[in-house]
Amino acid sequence: MAHCNGCLKDNTKGFCSSCETILFNRSKVSPQLKFNWEDISKRIDGHPMGFSISGVQRKGFIGKPRGIELVPKMVVDEKSQYIIKPMLSRFNLPDQSPANEHLTMQIAKQLFSIKIAECAFMNFENGTPAYVTRRFDYNEKGEKLNQEDFVSVLKAADKYKSKTYQDVGEWLSPLNRVDFLRVLIFNFLTGNGDVHLKNISLLETADGDMMLSPSYDLMNTKIHLTDNLLALNLFKELEQTSLPLGEKYNYKNADFIEFGKRLKIKETIITKIIDLFNKKESEIFDMVDKSFLSDEAKKLYKNNVIENYKLFKQSSTVES
Repeated sequence: MAHCNGCLKDNTKGFCSSCETILFNRSKVSPQLKFNWEDISKRIDGHPMGFSISGVQRKGFIGKPRGIELVPKMVVDEKSQYIIKPMLSRFNLPDQSPANEHLTMQIAKQLFSIKIAECAFMNFENGTPAYVTRRFDYNEKGEKLNQEDFVSVLKAADKYKSKTYQDVGEWLSPLNRVDFLRVLIFNFLTGNGDVHLKNISLLETADGDMMLSPSYDLMNTKIHLTDNLLALNLFKELEQTSLPLGEKYNYKNADFIEFGKRLKIKETIITKIIDLFNKKESEIFDMVDKSFLSDEAKKLYKNNVIENYKLFKQSSTVES
């Protein structure tokens, strides 16, 4: 069965009309690109290096001139409207990373009402997979909006160790704190161990306020490498890094309830969020089955979600 390359809608070849509107301003765009990653990479001055998914995940910029298919930036005089990522250059199942990120983003949006950077699964001209996401840091007039990640906001020494999710949450407005709690639980359950401070941002609104930006870079990192349950410590007590060697902190719903309370979120709201996640496990599996992942990657994705839900519901926090 064919599925939409945007929302994974059944019986759809290419993009459904809704995704054409959201992603391409009602233009009909083929999921088969007419260029390869090499056409973009030669315009990039070096690649980021590191040992995390984000440290080795390459990205480039593409545009869509009026009436023309997506093209690499600088081919025409057009602002980059989209970010494009090829498959990972290393780690386990590197060719599955575009489908992994696309699936995880769609689960966040469709099952948990998390605002995301709108995205699509596509293929380069040579057939290799690509992840494409529409930039949210421009308004409808094409004017650049201010965006600031939390390394900058918190004046952190690095993106992993110097601050905690509690530090981030306490900075946010009350409404954004609820959104942030939902995003953290989602990333835990779907195996994203790389939500560091550069992957959490504020975005300027039409009124000039700085609010939590749509989520981006969501993926099940556990498919590709052995990763932490969470990229940062949840609490200021540094629960992960303060344990003796050989022990790890296993999060459960009580930890996220406590996190919500520290952010002064009403208990009734916290309970509703926890209940929502507990009810959606089987629906996550349904979306995995519809995704563009290989059968092997689908199995790994599901198994990881199952294990994370078990941790989420457990009573013990420390495992030797």
